[in-house]
This record gives sequence, structure tokens and C-alpha cells, in this order.
Amino acid sequence: MAPPTINFFYIVKVFSLLLCFSTQANASWLTQSALYLEQLLKTNPQQLQELNEPAVADFYREHKHIPLWSNAKGRLDRAYDLLHIIIHAEDEGLEPADYHLKKIMKYWDYKAPRDSIQLDLLLSAALYRYSNDVYSGRYKPGDVDTDWHIQNSPLDSYSLFVDVARKKSITQLLKSLPPRHSGYQLLKKGLRRFRDLEQQGGWEKLKRGPTLEPGMQHERVVQVRQRLEITGDHDEGVLHDISIFDRTLEEAVKRYQLRHGLKTDGRVGPQTRRTLNIPVSERIRQIRINMERWRWLPRELGRRYLMVNMTGFELYIVDDDITLLTMPVIIGKAYRSTPSFSGLISTMEYNPYWTIPTNMAVEDYIPRQIQDPSFFTRKSIKLYRGWKNAREIDPRTVDWSKLDKDNFPYWLRQEPGPDNALGRVKFLFSNPYEIYLHGTPDKHLFERTVRAFSSGCIRVKDPVRLAAYLLNDGTQQMEEEILANIHLGNNQSIHLPISAPIYLVYWTAWADQDGNINFRHDIYNRDSQLYRMFGR
Repeated sequence: MAPPTINFFYIVKVFSLLLCFSTQANASWLTQSALYLEQLLKTNPQQLQELNEPAVADFYREHKHIPLWSNAKGRLDRAYDLLHIIIHAEDEGLEPADYHLKKIMKYWDYKAPRDSIQLDLLLSAALYRYSNDVYSGRYKPGDVDTDWHIQNSPLDSYSLFVDVARKKSITQLLKSLPPRHSGYQLLKKGLRRFRDLEQQGGWEKLKRGPTLEPGMQHERVVQVRQRLEITGDHDEGVLHDISIFDRTLEEAVKRYQLRHGLKTDGRVGPQTRRTLNIPVSERIRQIRINMERWRWLPRELGRRYLMVNMTGFELYIVDDDITLLTMPVIIGKAYRSTPSFSGLISTMEYNPYWTIPTNMAVEDYIPRQIQDPSFFTRKSIKLYRGWKNAREIDPRTVDWSKLDKDNFPYWLRQEPGPDNALGRVKFLFSNPYEIYLHGTPDKHLFERTVRAFSSGCIRVKDPVRLAAYLLNDGTQQMEEEILANIHLGNNQSIHLPISAPIYLVYWTAWADQDGNINFRHDIYNRDSQLYRMFGR
């Protein structure tokens, strides 16, 4: 019997009908979904603040209110990508719950068209909030740290939504949003490590007792050794139960003290014990706070830039993300604290004059002159009246008792020289705070562990070496040329061939070049409000 003949035109007709039905169904789904989405976007029944943002509303309007995260067949791959990123928002020091995770999971398995659109808007709201938080900060700097004045450019959210709509997978796009700076990435690794320590139980609190010193035998020594093993300051070994304070433990204590900005004497006294007893949960919060500060920084810091780490009392010159030079600095006292801001170093001065700020003149220098009438002469300080046609005034002719900060028609200037408060080199950069870098005749202060002694400006330990790096690559020959110019004794203004960006930042947690997390005391009390925010 011959096989039945299949009509080719019949098959084509059936296939065309099926395709037509599928196309009509898809068109019907798009039409219905777009209507639902437009309606829900207007009424916003879930009160999602992000839907009121122009970037979100404009994107949906210009894309005819077509759903972003699903089609007629179901959810798109990019919806799963976003969900994965939100679930792991803790990796960036953020909270998954802030990105509507609970509501997203509620609607995730619903099939009804209206529920699918609710999910679409929830995912878009989550994308908007997460992307902005991880790009430029969960909080606005001015709301939580009034002394932070460095701004990151805002994220172009509309363009981000357009990019998302063009891609099947958005994992790499979302991973490109956090800062790529090595400082942020190393803190991120540190956060993961400290969270692992928290999962393992953290560390026990050290009980009160005598100061532990090398050579001592005491029951607390075992606990100190075990505590330092947990954070990697002491190598784990078979002798960790020995109660003798040996050389290995002394070196471990010094490493710990160095990481925490303490005096590196190898002894476990009250100050070292206090920091050892700070719980791992608090250290995690400290890391998260400083990851937030990194998000406040511009994405492009410059190929070569300077950074002053205030709580570390250090200045770095960074080139292509490699630290070329580290130098001790002195920052402002607590009541004359140095703000966080950025600028461009464009000019240096050899043998600078110092025009003493009025408040310092009245509060600090005039009382010394009253007490010792030779003070101004010994310090090469001159008194002037007027600015355009300034007249030098003999301090002996002034009745100081009739003057105060509201009635002080004079100004003071210290002449260049070895006693000048600015040292032999001054580095000027654009800022509204009259703050600059400079040397100092008081070199002994750099021996201190905590160096907050200035009136707001930054004193650098080796200004000649810094000047050599700013002029070229810091060669010995360049240093010798700078010293020769300084020894001429006259005031000289030097314009840098290339202006250098500088950032004065306030880190209380950071990673060093080896990835070790350093912690510092919050000397200006600027962590307090962020601490509360990240503790919710």
C-alpha cells in the first residue's frame, strides 16, 4: 500500500495559522501589559519612590510602556541577573532588603498579567535604587558627614535603563557600577573576610589584667595569642597554648598595633586591649562606612594624584593605581579639623611668607606678644595695617587691650626663614578653605603616633622630596636643585608643569598594599551618623 500523500501547501497553511495565532497572542500580551504598566506607573499602588524619578518614567514612556523584565513567555534572563545581584548586595556593604527583595520574591512566581507587571515595576525600582547606591553612595555626603566636600558625578540612570533594555544578560553591566579603585576592592575583600570571621564566632573579649610585656608568663597571654591568630597577625602553630610572652608574640602584637595606629611597643596595655575588644560586628560596620566614602569619590581620580589619609596621618602619591611615595603628615586639631575636599596643586612656593589667619592672630599670637614683647621680633613676625597700601606698624605702639577678633584692623605676616611656620616649601591648591600643604620647623612632632596638631592645613615631613616628585619623578638630582633654590633665601613661586589632583579623605578603615585591613580611631567623630545609618 502506498504511503499517504502529504499536501505541502496544507502544511504551510497550518504553520502560517499557528504563527499567526502566536503573533496575535504576543501582540495581545504586549498591548495588555503596556496598558497595565502605564496604569500602575501612574497610580503607583505600592508607593515605590523610585517610580517617581524622571529617569524611570521617561524610559517607560519612550519605550511605549513595554515591560523591561519579561515577555509573553515569562521572565527574561536579565531579571534573574538583577535578582542575583540584589541578593548579594551585602558584598558591596549594602542591604538586600533596601531593594524591595521581599516584595520581589512575593511576586516572583505569580503568573497573572497584572502581577507580572507589578514585578516589572518592582525590579525597575530595585535597579534604580541599587545602581545609584552602589555607584555614588547609599547616603548623600552632606546628610551624614557635613565635613565631606568631594562629589562623585551622578549616575545617568536613563542611559543605564536603555543599556539594560538592549542586553539579554546584565551581570557585567551591574558589576561595573561599584568603584573600581583598588582601595574599594580591597575593602570589599576585607569585608568578606571579616564576615567569615563573624560566622565563625568572632573573638572573645579580653579580661582586665596587668599590662602584658615580652618575657612575662601569664594566663592572659594564651588568649592574646589566640586572638591575634584569628585576625592573621599571629601565625597559627602548635605552640599557641603557651602562656609565655615570647618574641613571636611580641612581633605579632607590633603588627597588630601598626594596623591600628597604636604605639608599636609590643606591649598589651589598656589602649591595645581596648581595640582588641572591639567586636567583629563593629569592625564590619566600620568597613562598610568607608566603602560608602569610596563611593562618594569621583570614578576618575587622575592618572597621577595625591591623597591625604587624615586618620592615618599619611600622604600618598599614586600613579596608575600604584603608590610611589608615602609620607607622614600632621593634620588639624579636633577643634580646627581639616575637612575632606579635593583640588588641583598647581603652584609651589620656596621660602614662603605666612599671612597669619585673623582668628589665630587674635587667639594665639597676640597673647604671646603681650606676655613677651620680643616675641614678634624673635619669630620674624611683622604687623601691618591696610592692604592696598599696607603700613608696617611697630607692635610697641599698639594698645592690645582694646582689640579683639571683631575689632582687629591689623594683619600679621611671618617672614621667610628657618622659623617660618610653613617651613621652606608651600604647596598651593584650589579650595575655599585656605588650606594648603607645607613644611614645618617642628620636625619632632612627626615622631608622634597621633599627629593632629595643626590649625587645619597639612604639614608634610619632607616637602623637598614631595616637590621633587611633583616636578618630575623624585630624583636625587631634582631634590638638590630644589635645595639650591631654597638656600638662595628669597621667596619664589614655581608653577608645576602639570597640575596634580589632590584628595583629602577621612578613612577610618582601609587596606594597605598587601590587602591588610587597617583601622583607626574616629578622631573627628565623623563616623557617628554613618555608624547609626549602617547599624539599622
